[in-house]
Amino acid sequence: MNVNSIISLFTLFSGETDVKPYLPLINSAMTEVKNRLKSDADLSDERLSFLCAAIANLRYTQILAARDKLRYTFAGTVAQMNNGAQQLDFANSLVREYWASIKDLVNDTDFTFLNV
Repeated sequence: MNVNSIISLFTLFSGETDVKPYLPLINSAMTEVKNRLKSDADLSDERLSFLCAAIANLRYTQILAARDKLRYTFAGTVAQMNNGAQQLDFANSLVREYWASIKDLVNDTDFTFLNV
């Protein structure tokens, strides 16, 4: 996984120009992906960079949505600056699509053996 590529993609997905405060999100996303990869997975596969950036963008979007819930106007009502739910849905959708695109690289965690 190429950190510079992930940062560029995160910038593209989030629209954020100052990435420095969000590097922990990117590092966390990289760790999350690495922990689910098969031992023989090719870490240079560019799809992994897209997935890591999408996960970091999802966390970023969640943070923004939480912040927006805490913002109040002078009258005490919640300020409607943007549609956070729609942005969260898009970010979740992006992550799901990128996870699906690397099915061949990850361990199957959905299988459950019930009995013999």
